[in-house]
Amino acid sequence: MAIDTAVNTVGTPAGKALEERWEKLRTHQRVVSRVKFQVEWEEGAERQRANGVTVDVSKSGCLAVVGAGLPLRKRVRLINPMSGRTAEAQVVWRDHEAWDVGLELVKPDPSFWGVKF
Repeated sequence: MAIDTAVNTVGTPAGKALEERWEKLRTHQRVVSRVKFQVEWEEGAERQRANGVTVDVSKSGCLAVVGAGLPLRKRVRLINPMSGRTAEAQVVWRDHEAWDVGLELVKPDPSFWGVKF
């Protein structure tokens, strides 16, 4: 007999403590925001490009869904099509399915995303 062990910890004291711990470990405040962007990277001699959308952003990067399997530690260029601005970033986290990625800006820039913090 299978038992569903999924637990929503956010409403529990332990879940709240865990969330507070993560907040202290983060270098910058995160803001939930959907910002569409493009990501470019070199693969061999070819330049690749994919679309992405952020889940949340910070002054130092974002959590995003990208339409390509980016390798961990890959250096990429982010393009904000609304402003035309670009920023260098590195893939610092990826989900096991590789669509969800954490991108860290090489030079943190609070204005890159066009979001108020």
